[in-house]
Amino acid sequence: MTDQTHPWVVLKFGGSSVSSQADWDNIAAIVKSNLQSGKKVAVIHSAFKNVTNELEAIAQLAVTDDCEDALHQLLNKHKAMAHELEVDATLLDPWFESLQIALAGIRHNEALTAMDRAQVVSHGELLSSVLGAEFLRKVLGQQHSVDWLDAREILSSESSHHQNENDCYMNAVCHPRPNQELAEQWANQADVVLSQGFIAANDEGQTVLLGREGSDTSAAYFASLLQADKLEIWTDVAGMFSTDPNKISSAQKLAAISYNEAFDMAEAGAKVLHPRCLSAVMAYNIPIEIRNTHQPDETGTVITNDYQPSKWVKAIALKQQIPIVTLLLGRRGQQPDTLQKVFSVINEFGLSSELMASTKNSLVMAIETNNSIYSDSILQKLSEKLAEVCRSVFTSHSAMLTLIGCEASQALWHLLQIDAQLPEQWLLLSHATGDHHLSFLVNDDDALKVLQLLHDNLIKLN
Repeated sequence: MTDQTHPWVVLKFGGSSVSSQADWDNIAAIVKSNLQSGKKVAVIHSAFKNVTNELEAIAQLAVTDDCEDALHQLLNKHKAMAHELEVDATLLDPWFESLQIALAGIRHNEALTAMDRAQVVSHGELLSSVLGAEFLRKVLGQQHSVDWLDAREILSSESSHHQNENDCYMNAVCHPRPNQELAEQWANQADVVLSQGFIAANDEGQTVLLGREGSDTSAAYFASLLQADKLEIWTDVAGMFSTDPNKISSAQKLAAISYNEAFDMAEAGAKVLHPRCLSAVMAYNIPIEIRNTHQPDETGTVITNDYQPSKWVKAIALKQQIPIVTLLLGRRGQQPDTLQKVFSVINEFGLSSELMASTKNSLVMAIETNNSIYSDSILQKLSEKLAEVCRSVFTSHSAMLTLIGCEASQALWHLLQIDAQLPEQWLLLSHATGDHHLSFLVNDDDALKVLQLLHDNLIKLN
């Protein structure tokens, strides 16, 4: 944080928070409240609900020139939203023209590249944001000015020779630095700046995406750029919970957790926050608060650098349908050249893995599924390629449960005290360097039952 003349707060609104008149009425009230407290406000928001998926499908259909009906439906959805917000629908026209040009290029080439996908999908945020900015101009009136900014002119992705083409365009990474001069320039121009989540540009000015759920990351990038006093993530839940409340009704909201604990939860499968979002603000000690747009008066979860030790588990994350690859290495075992070949193959496919367990003659690894190019067919091709290196390759799917918030040894001790039936077979993962999470695998079919059992016995927040 900084002592600059104009303090900033960054507000991020996800797709479920920007898709109705009621949502935007709440957003306007939240913005006004921050303005009244003397803050300058940066609003970062997503495409309307489900639009990203619709644009992905339209891009695929464009290869065979069969996207007109889907494109027409998308146009009508945005015009209907403009009508609901009572703003000028012609503001959408330049971006629909841009979208049609991108789709025409796909039709002409009869192929869909990663660059094409990024260009098409980015229009979700561009279309929604012009309507959002105009709505705020309308409700704030002459008292407060609103500037619309193109995120691609602000955020530049880092190029890497080691990235495959798909990651370069669909899973890009930026490293913005605090820029007080720019923060003051924006503050002098407007009281509210509004920009898009999820999108950026590369060194050549081409559109890139920041990966699925990348709007959290965009907001964190803007927060670090502005050295904001606070980053607020507004979504459809009022914070982070001891586990997914949609799966376990007794889940309890966490009033406060540390960056590292939130990072562990996000990495382990909690959907509320993207791990990259935390990485971008931790260095500048910018607090994050997760709030519910639909219940704006309810307190949320505050995430800071303040770690509070606990003898009990604070949260349990569940990630299901994780691809598990078991490699039998033969007599050579874990020779350096064998391991190098294994990980070279995984990298060749643009995937990443976590080494979970090893013996003299075998390796067990989880394949990361958040990668934008992961699919069952890719997993099959990976297995076939690994079979050229190893004696045998077996693939399966499991669920991973992660205990977060107390020392791994303490969490393991608690597990052993449970007077109930735990899975007969489970595989322990290596815990974090900070010793504050412990993960293990169970059968996917048993995952919810085990999650309930662990939550009942290990969560002692109150």
